[in-house]
Amino acid sequence: MNIKSVIKKYKRISLSFFPTPLEYLKNLSKKYKGPNIFIKRDDYGSLAFGGNKIRKLEFILADAISNDSEVIITIGGIQSNWVRQTVSAARKIGLDIIVLLEGNEPKQYQGNILLDKIMRAKLKFIGKISQEDEDKEIRGNGPFTNKIAKEEIKKGRKPFIAPLGGSVPLGNLGYINAVQELYLQCKEKGIKPDKIILATGSGGTQAGVELGIKLLKLETKVIGMSISRHIREKSEEIAKLCNETLNYLSINSITFNQKQININYDYVGKGYAIPTKEGIDAIYEIASNEGIILDPVYTGKAMAGLLDFVKKGKFKKEENIIFLHTGGASANFAYSKFFK
Repeated sequence: MNIKSVIKKYKRISLSFFPTPLEYLKNLSKKYKGPNIFIKRDDYGSLAFGGNKIRKLEFILADAISNDSEVIITIGGIQSNWVRQTVSAARKIGLDIIVLLEGNEPKQYQGNILLDKIMRAKLKFIGKISQEDEDKEIRGNGPFTNKIAKEEIKKGRKPFIAPLGGSVPLGNLGYINAVQELYLQCKEKGIKPDKIILATGSGGTQAGVELGIKLLKLETKVIGMSISRHIREKSEEIAKLCNETLNYLSINSITFNQKQININYDYVGKGYAIPTKEGIDAIYEIASNEGIILDPVYTGKAMAGLLDFVKKGKFKKEENIIFLHTGGASANFAYSKFFK
């Protein structure tokens, strides 16, 4: 299927530099004597240290503009990459933004929240919320963002809610498009992408990648390294999101089921935003061998999984493994105590 013809039907704004680089990790691949490890640098970007959410926001915020929205409302954790990127994107297109942060206001601003403050986002701290309410926020029907939206309407302003993580059908267009981009880069380099490894949180990025692979009829396998626990299996949620997106795109020839989605929970540790020793070690490993910085919440845990798979011989020596760097390195400054 021609992905470009699918994508061009939807409004999109330009927020960053694409395509992002696809690099061969020569030193790391040599050290472990195979497989061939590549990295897709979606940490590159023009806005506030970049990251994977920019691809989603190009479509989501285009919708906000087309609806004459005046203020963006979103929600996330204290060190949320989604929040940082949404704030930067809102500022680029000239819109106000209100951010609801899960947790209590820190005594000292570091990492992503410092960047949010520098960009003068209006920050509201809402304490700990339930997993059920967070799931509602991911689906775009959250009690916290809806409350703020109603308040803004009363003030005479037109709000737009950007769902937590951008894991909605419109946002998935960003990573469907990214797979097309990656496919062309692999073709240019003369390599067959055997597996894609990525960090899986809200699930939207993996859903977009799965959809892109299916639409292009590639044989590439995706392994999502979960960075948190969930009420129900993330594979079920991602399969559902894939099918919702296909329905949104009016594509009836493809369907997904839970068994097609590969999620690994072995590298989560104690939970979301709680660094693991293996994740920190992986950050050191990539930094010291390739000069590339990962983060302790997402990509560090995902890379820990990739390296463990290599050590356990779960990849063939001749395989081409692509690691999707989804960004987040700015969060390291808030986790400095783990780097000793």
